[in-house]
Amino acid sequence: MRDFGFILFLVLVLSVYGFSHVYLFKRLLRALPPAGPLRFGLFLFALAWALLFIGGRFLFGRHPGPAAGAVIGFGYLYLALWNVTLWLTLAYDLLRLADKRLFFFPPGVRADAAAGGGIAFRYILGAAAVLCLLGAWNAARPRLRTETVEIAKPAVGIRELRIAVASDFHLSPVLRTRFLDRTLNKIKALRPDLVLLPGDIVGEDTPAADREKIAAAFAGLAPPYGVFACAGNHEYFGDLEKNVETLRRGNVRVLLDEAELAAGAFYLVGRKDSAGARAGDAPREWAELTAGLDPGKPLLALSHQPVRLAEPARAGVDLLVCGHTHNGQMFPITQINWLVYEHNHGLHRKDRMFVDVTSGVGTWGPPVRLGTVPEIVLITVRFAAGS
Repeated sequence: MRDFGFILFLVLVLSVYGFSHVYLFKRLLRALPPAGPLRFGLFLFALAWALLFIGGRFLFGRHPGPAAGAVIGFGYLYLALWNVTLWLTLAYDLLRLADKRLFFFPPGVRADAAAGGGIAFRYILGAAAVLCLLGAWNAARPRLRTETVEIAKPAVGIRELRIAVASDFHLSPVLRTRFLDRTLNKIKALRPDLVLLPGDIVGEDTPAADREKIAAAFAGLAPPYGVFACAGNHEYFGDLEKNVETLRRGNVRVLLDEAELAAGAFYLVGRKDSAGARAGDAPREWAELTAGLDPGKPLLALSHQPVRLAEPARAGVDLLVCGHTHNGQMFPITQINWLVYEHNHGLHRKDRMFVDVTSGVGTWGPPVRLGTVPEIVLITVRFAAGS
């Protein structure tokens, strides 16, 4: 049944992708010069670029390396351009429909709709290209978000804990070790006491040649109370054992439905991701994970996806950190995510539990963010005074 659902989803996505290209390429033909070599060449270039992502993935599967990564990256940029162009074109066509009653377009445009549409599409392509370049610039610059929470439990010997949270690195042929080094240097500059990584760090796209460098980079963090992670869906989409081993070689403690007492003062709990259920590795219930833990000690938890939040709240979690949502990454998902997740981004309260959902530091697919920013979160946790 799950396989049927996945196939149905794939057919739907490919159908939308295909029909949207028919829609856009018809408008592209209006915008191109008259018949001739230039028109044919530009159309062929657009068609080849549309297929470049698929070709890049094929190439990377057989010859992984920087060249294949560059091809994939260029193909990803096309996906971003397609997305923005599609929505701008739809907006223009809706305006054209409204103009039939409201008459706000210039008479010349209304008199020759085909020519006017061709000119408009050139402007749309230009605007989409500028927006994608700005989105790529934006995606490469993680911001710092700071939060403060107070937990009404004492942590023996600790009154305040500075926690750096970073998720969704999505280390891949596009986002490689240079991106990782820049991000980890920003984290080290914060001088955190503890680093939490709630999933999607490495996955099915992480180049084998980068794994030793990834491990060495994480080993360089070394905060006083350690680096802890949970698995995200992309750790499962790849080889979970290999992905976890990459992180553990970097002194990252990956908690898979496990709890650990840190410095005898507070608990850390990491939950498996629901993506494991497809392979018979479903996460345990929150109540099982916290059973037997001292309820008088603070309980900090990691779970990749911010779903069914009432369960960890009932199980006694004081602070839950999540990722996965990317805060939408690009329009229109930035607007849809708020309908999908109870808490899509930022710090919230769920009963007595604090939950922080980060937009992540990386990107999945196009290395572009429009309508949201990448971030590192610094959470200052203040504990109650001991008795």
